[in-house]
Amino acid sequence: MKLFDQNNGKRYNDFLKWILENQHLKGDEKRSIKKIAEQSGYPSAKISKWLREIYDGIFELNEEQPQLFYLAGNIKVEFYLKYFDSHCSFITSLPAVPRMHESIDFFFVKAKMGISSFWVNDVSHFITENETSVVVNLTGGMVNVYRELQKYDAKMIMTIHDEIILEVKDEQLDIVVNIVKKSMEQE
Repeated sequence: MKLFDQNNGKRYNDFLKWILENQHLKGDEKRSIKKIAEQSGYPSAKISKWLREIYDGIFELNEEQPQLFYLAGNIKVEFYLKYFDSHCSFITSLPAVPRMHESIDFFFVKAKMGISSFWVNDVSHFITENETSVVVNLTGGMVNVYRELQKYDAKMIMTIHDEIILEVKDEQLDIVVNIVKKSMEQE
């Protein structure tokens, strides 16, 4: 693949090789640019620029050769993401179709759109001669936090500056705290 081709003339090649060798793409641990800079020895500004270029390369590859992003037996899904005036799209496959109003995180989209958390606002199914596909439209941001809170019978009583007062059942407290914390970190 041209993205990982060390002879592609890209300035980020050594950095990308370092990321792959150190398995920074595996696991759920969030890594800040600052931490990656400390570990790798590369300047933060260059890392930010290179990550944007790498993710742009992934989007280009997805557009040119979408079959590379499919897994056998999964459902083909076309994602269309919108956040204010920013748009992007990509094609992949998933074992299940996302549900309406479900929240989804795409860490690799943040470099392109400035946000990584989205919610499903429309799902359409298409059947052609030999293929079934699903189109999922996503909207970025915190819009869905209220719906998520409703799932756990949490009620927002009031907000004061940067504080939120919620009414929550004791057994749902940890879940609701995580939902609110995650949505506030996105801003």
